[in-house]
This record gives sequence, structure tokens and C-alpha cells, in this order.
Amino acid sequence: MTDAATTASDATTVFHRERHRHRFTAREATVVAVSRPVPEYIRVTLTGPDFADFDSTGPGDHTRTFFPDPATGELVAPVATGPGEDGVVRPDRATFGRDFTPLNVRDEAGRRLIDLDILRHENAGPAAQWAARATIGDRLVLVGPRGSKAATQNASRVVLVVDGTSLPAAARWLAEVPASTAVEVIVTAFDADAARAYLAPAADRGFTLHAAGGDLVAALMTVGVDASTYVFAAGEASALVPLRRHLRHTLMLPREQYSVAGYWRGGVEAWDHHAPIDPIDPD
Repeated sequence: MTDAATTASDATTVFHRERHRHRFTAREATVVAVSRPVPEYIRVTLTGPDFADFDSTGPGDHTRTFFPDPATGELVAPVATGPGEDGVVRPDRATFGRDFTPLNVRDEAGRRLIDLDILRHENAGPAAQWAARATIGDRLVLVGPRGSKAATQNASRVVLVVDGTSLPAAARWLAEVPASTAVEVIVTAFDADAARAYLAPAADRGFTLHAAGGDLVAALMTVGVDASTYVFAAGEASALVPLRRHLRHTLMLPREQYSVAGYWRGGVEAWDHHAPIDPIDPD
């Protein structure tokens, strides 16, 4: 494929992603099931008394998930301002919050359920430590998502550049783009066979998976980007900087044609995924 951007006006139409706003609140959550979709992830299924209007309509959505203190077991988290109200009251003490992609939002037996897939890894932090021993009845607190950007419905091709932390988002992309959209997945810092096994049940559709080394720009150049391709990239923030610069300055893609998000940064606890990944060249 040739590397060529479309015009800004065309991009607005071709790559349009519908926005939705949701009630922003803190929801108490209870674990109702624990499973292993593949050995690399622990899936916890959650529900709660204030889940009836929990919604998530975009593959890049996050819910800030608050875990108990690994040392004391105490759960310190924001609370809702009031029943049905928009907003939260944040605690004046340290919390253990991490961002996760909400999956499989559904209604069963009169309850709204969601899944969170938590990656197992060495040097586990509060989330992975908690997940390793999670049992039915355990409690968490979820805040957000505040809003969603739906998957593009008009692009003929989508390229997803992901690692283990963003594979759940890739699963949502596969499920939420039209069946006619060609999807290629570039996986870095994660076993390709494990990634394929994780993504395969996400949607009844085909996709092409590529294993990438450390050079994400080279990996993207191999699959190519043309005027009909939307690019979603998420993972370790520092590793994404060259890729974002390539999309923005070398290919000169319209801003509507790509999304690059740092889900974590090496050496930084509780990285804010809203922070710019490239302070030298921010949006």
C-alpha cells in the first residue's frame, strides 16, 4: 500500500467517530465471576447497585478502577455526589486507581455486567496483585467513562498497533467496526500466538496479525497506510513517540485519521493516559 493521506475535509467524513457523553460517577462494583480467557489475563466480571446506566460505546474507553491498598486491604476511592447525579467526591488520601478498558457491557438476569481483563505480569502492581487472588464478592470502585468515541464506521481499513495492555481495546475494535472493514493488528512486546488466541473470540470476523519488534514505525511501514486507513495505536507511551511523529509529520495524516494513546509509561506509577506522550511535540 502507498503512504498517502486524504484531505482534511474527506477525513472528517471517512474517519468520523461518533461521540457520546455518559453520566460521570463513582460506582461500587462487586465481583460476580473470575475467569481466564487466556493464561495471560485474569477476567473479572463486575456489577453493582448503580450499574443500570453504565455505558461504554467506544473501543478506546477507560474506566478508572480503584483497588484496595495491597498492604492494608483498605479500599479508598471516590464516591458519587448523590444518587443519579453527575460528578464524584475525591478522597483526601492516597488511592490505588488504574485505567482499564470495559468489555462486554451487557444485561443478564436483570443486572448490567461488565468485564475487565487484567494482564498478568512480573513486578505486579496493585491491580495485578489483586486480580491474582480475586474471588466472588470482592469489591472495587469504578469511575467513568465520562464519554466515548465510537469506532469509525466508514474507513475501509483499520490498523491497530497494540501491546498487552491495549489488546482489550483491540478486541473492541474488532467487534465494533463493520464486518466489511479490513483489520490488521500489529502486536508488540507480547507473544503473537497468545494475542491471536485472545482476539479470536472477540468477534466473528477475520483479521491479520503481525508480530512487531521494537521499531513500530518499521512495522507500520511494512503494512502501509493509505487514504482509506485509520490507525489506532496504544501501549507504552515512550515507545509510541516515534510512531506518532511518523503519522503526524512524515505521513502528514489528518488528525481525524489516527489515535495514539499512552496507556502506561515505564517507571511511572498510575500513568495518566490523558497526558501527552510527547511533551516536545504535543497536540
